Amino acid sequence: MLKKFLEQARKDEPVYITDVREALNREGCFPFHLRITLYDDSMRCFPMMLPEMSDAEEKDFVRSYLYATVYNLLSSLGGKKIEIFTDPANADLLELAHSLPEVFQSDVPKTQRSGYGKCMNVNDRVLAALFGSSGKFAFAVCDAAQWKEDGQDRCTDVSGHEASGGSIFASLPEKALGRMLLGIDVGGTDIKLTAAAGGRLAVCKEYDWNPAGFSLVSQMIDPILLLVRLMRCAACLYAAGKEELIDRDALLKDATTEQMEEGIRRMEAALGPDMKNFDAIGLSFPDVVIRNRIVGGECHKFKGMRDNPQLDFEQQFAKVSGLNELLHRYVTEDGAVMSTNDGPMAAFTSAVELAAAGEDVSKGFFAHTLGTELGTGWVQADGSIPEIPLEVYNFIIDLGSFTQKGFASPDVRSINNINTQLPGTLQKYTCQSGVFRLAAKYLPEQDPQVYEEALEKGLFVKTQDNGLEVPTAPKDMRKSALEFFMEKAADGTHPACAQIFREIGEYLAVTWQETQYILNPPAQERSLYGRLVKVPECFALMKEGANRRVPELKLYAADSSLAFTGYMKELDAHPDYTVAQFAQAVGAIYFGCLGLR
Repeated sequence: MLKKFLEQARKDEPVYITDVREALNREGCFPFHLRITLYDDSMRCFPMMLPEMSDAEEKDFVRSYLYATVYNLLSSLGGKKIEIFTDPANADLLELAHSLPEVFQSDVPKTQRSGYGKCMNVNDRVLAALFGSSGKFAFAVCDAAQWKEDGQDRCTDVSGHEASGGSIFASLPEKALGRMLLGIDVGGTDIKLTAAAGGRLAVCKEYDWNPAGFSLVSQMIDPILLLVRLMRCAACLYAAGKEELIDRDALLKDATTEQMEEGIRRMEAALGPDMKNFDAIGLSFPDVVIRNRIVGGECHKFKGMRDNPQLDFEQQFAKVSGLNELLHRYVTEDGAVMSTNDGPMAAFTSAVELAAAGEDVSKGFFAHTLGTELGTGWVQADGSIPEIPLEVYNFIIDLGSFTQKGFASPDVRSINNINTQLPGTLQKYTCQSGVFRLAAKYLPEQDPQVYEEALEKGLFVKTQDNGLEVPTAPKDMRKSALEFFMEKAADGTHPACAQIFREIGEYLAVTWQETQYILNPPAQERSLYGRLVKVPECFALMKEGANRRVPELKLYAADSSLAFTGYMKELDAHPDYTVAQFAQAVGAIYFGCLGLR
């Protein structure tokens, strides 16, 4: 069994963790069970079996499987403690169990952690946000003879909330009427904002940026606050019946900071006493958000700040965590600022729209965003979002692909995570990096003409050390590169490009299997948002690839077919913007209304 998996890996083929788990739990002979204590003191059990290991290579592979499983549990559920139940007479298994604190660096300072230890940084920050100084994680090794699952159901809903039939979602569109509201969708390559006033979708704004390149917290915070001021002015003019005075140049995608500042000055002067604050702001932010605070800090967006030796990252990140307080300057005295991760925002947006269509959302909603990275969202039927990290983009799904593991993480051919250097994580599989990696893997031999065109256009560039990258400076080519490969896949004449998106679909099916194993949400379907699903032909290819692996998996694209509320219908009819682009920004408008009394 292990030899078969290692043979796949050496051929540079993926070895999916879900396949390994199924085989080991079926044919393994040694118990190695995990029990995790969650933040609310509930427990979840994950019974596991490990096999006989005949040599060092097999032992290393089993280690990678175990560490990946623990890493996926902590990345999604977080927790206070993990107990390992195994045979104390088996020296190999006992050594494996006792290696976990060192491998995950549970007693190492945040700044010194690497690899598997990075998920501990997020977990520590969540524990601090929930429990203050008393929050401390621990591993514990126990005798397998003490293993019990009674009352500790792996399938239990981790949110602790009872379903309410989805009525909260149906009530929000009416609650949003007659108010001035702002929705903000922060991404890895752009920020999208929508403002509603007078019962209409008043203005939209898109702003390109590259937060991973920011070395100072001000570079991240200042543009967001400037955009909020800009949108406030435009929304106030719209509400006051002075729409003709809105500075449309300042709202253009490529408007400079100076043009936006000048537009704000002109619009503020035109408003005079008509200037007012928003009733609510909803914020979708690409990081872990717990109790309305950004608490993660380990995603790629903060790489520049983490790598800046001149600054204390924890002090810098604390200012990002305080973004909600800064946004409160722009809401009324009894107004609300409501924040969540971009994944839950996608799920929330879908739930609101489908409730408006009369669909059953009594099981809540589960969604992914496929863009710069993979976002994951889970919202309960009562509108609540489980207080867990849910960093599914960090999941390790591939224990093989040994050749691609040999490339440095910035190389598009690499399966190594840019933040942690761990191989096989979803960051390099289901989002734009996955498209780039598969293009670099298949096209040189299978469609060299397209590959050479990508090089000629500067979408791929060869580096001095024989690497291959998509440049982000002086011009960020990531969007252009993705659009290029999507166009080639969609035109029907480039089979190798089409295969890229089928394989992305296969990765999504593995993602579904892993989230079912760990989270088991009541909602079985997955709604997909982001640039990877905006081309219908590419989405069809992804569905085809997914259903080859999991025939019963239902994937839905968040496009114009999702427009049922008033604001979303207006967006769908807009001549310049699309639902695929701005759906989460509109969803953020409704999310902000959750905080209104």
